[in-house]
Amino acid sequence: MWSVRSISRGLAQCGGEGVEEVLKRLQHQVLTEDTLTIPEPARKPACRHLPQTVAETALLDSDLAAALAALDEHLNWRQTAAYSDALLGAGFMENYAHCEIIGPNGFFQGDDFLLGLILLGPHRHYKDHYHPAPELYWPLTGPSDWKRGAGGFVLRQAGETIWHRPFIVHATATQETPLLAVWCWTSDTATSAKLVGT
Repeated sequence: MWSVRSISRGLAQCGGEGVEEVLKRLQHQVLTEDTLTIPEPARKPACRHLPQTVAETALLDSDLAAALAALDEHLNWRQTAAYSDALLGAGFMENYAHCEIIGPNGFFQGDDFLLGLILLGPHRHYKDHYHPAPELYWPLTGPSDWKRGAGGFVLRQAGETIWHRPFIVHATATQETPLLAVWCWTSDTATSAKLVGT
């Protein structure tokens, strides 16, 4: 699939902690015409940020931006069931969505492996959370702020990669620019993310 090839190529060029693990696991996924399933399309309010973020992605990787634009009408955008504005701040749910390219709600089922996209609107704080799955983020827009463990927020530019080891507490905050990022869980994908303190 065009988008998976573009993501794989882009990550290989970026490098960084966790990228080798992601690419190794990706090579073991069965991605053939026989295993391809077109998901039921679903939109969330945050999808209003897609035109801007895909256009900005073109500045980073024009091939990936074109691949994502071609997928747009088929993506199944979702939200974590346990999340709410009460927990994450007023307006968060209207500015947050994620989808899978590889995974149960994506185009290929995946073998304990998820690969997809996340959207987060401007001036949003995705508070401290954790999960057993090792996780890679590849922001396609930016800048955005990322926190990991006991450290503070660090400014990251579009194109940098961020790796989260299992159960490490992490958070994300956006500035004026909405965030579109590739995300990947490489194992232990059955357990959802949990917000700290809930």
